Amino acid sequence: MRASKAAGRYAQALLDLAMDQNQLEKVKDDMVMVSQACAENRDLELMLQSPIIKGDKKSAVLEGVFASAISELSMSFVRLITAKGREGMLPGISHTFLTFYKEHKGIVQADITSAVALTEEQRATLTKSLSGLGNEVEIIENIDPSIIGGLKITVGDQRIDASVQRKLNDLKIDLSK
Repeated sequence: MRASKAAGRYAQALLDLAMDQNQLEKVKDDMVMVSQACAENRDLELMLQSPIIKGDKKSAVLEGVFASAISELSMSFVRLITAKGREGMLPGISHTFLTFYKEHKGIVQADITSAVALTEEQRATLTKSLSGLGNEVEIIENIDPSIIGGLKITVGDQRIDASVQRKLNDLKIDLSK
C-alpha cells in the first residue's frame, strides 16, 4: 500500500500526539484495528473512498464501527480526518502510522519465505540471528512450496536467497555455459 505525503503527515502528527499523551501503545493497537478492518472489509474501504457518499454518512459508519472499539484519542483523530474530508486516506494513515511506530521503537520486520512452516525452534534461531538488526525483530512468515527448501529472507531493502530453487537455477546456468 502506498500512502501519500499527506497521509504521512497525519500519521506523524498522530504519533507525536500519542507520545505527548503517553498513549502510544493504545493508539498503536487502535491503528492495527483500523488497518485490519479496512484490509479485511473491502466495502468499508470502498465507502471511505467514495465521493458519492456524504461525509456525515461516512462519519456515522465510522462511529458505529470504531467508537466502542478504539480509544477516545484515536476516535477523535478519526473524526478530525472525516471532518477534513480525508477519510479515504484512513487506511494509508493507519498503515503509515504503524511503520512510523516500528521505526520509533526500533522494530525490524523480516519477511521469511520457506517451503514449509517454520518450527518454534527455527523461528527462535532466526529471531536470535536477526536480533542485531534492531531492538526487536518481527518475523512475517510466508510459505511458498516452489522454493523446494531453504529460506528467502528480506529485511528492508536487503534480501538473502538461500533457497534450493535458486541453487538449482544457478547450477542450471553454470551447466549451460
